[in-house]
Amino acid sequence: MKKLWKMRKNREAVSPVIATILMVAITVVLAAVLYVMVMGFGGGQGGQTPAITMTYLKTSAGNYTFTVAGVNKNDIKWTDLGSVIAPTGPTVTKPTTGNVGAGDIVTISGLTTGIAYTLTLKYTPTGGAAYQVNFTPTA
Repeated sequence: MKKLWKMRKNREAVSPVIATILMVAITVVLAAVLYVMVMGFGGGQGGQTPAITMTYLKTSAGNYTFTVAGVNKNDIKWTDLGSVIAPTGPTVTKPTTGNVGAGDIVTISGLTTGIAYTLTLKYTPTGGAAYQVNFTPTA
């Protein structure tokens, strides 16, 4: 019996209980990191600004209509898009309900001929520009 006690005393290893607890803790931490990466909480793709493509035409009344040609996400709401036109003065009219989809129309009225304008549709959840165009109204 004395020999067995001496053998245990000279071992300098981690006990099986401590080793198991450490392995479980490391596994939990790695699983949490992987979950965060996959779900986009770590600054991945979860917070990206969507992209909208539009075409525009001058109407007979001197206004410009911008028609949505495509959107890279299907669940963008019009309420999440703010419209900014610079220089200020013209009126931007866009849909107020529903999701952004092909064929939706944004109208700009009150433009002055010969002045360069910039229309920006900002995606409010990220603050980024979903659409931006520079144009100059003609006579």
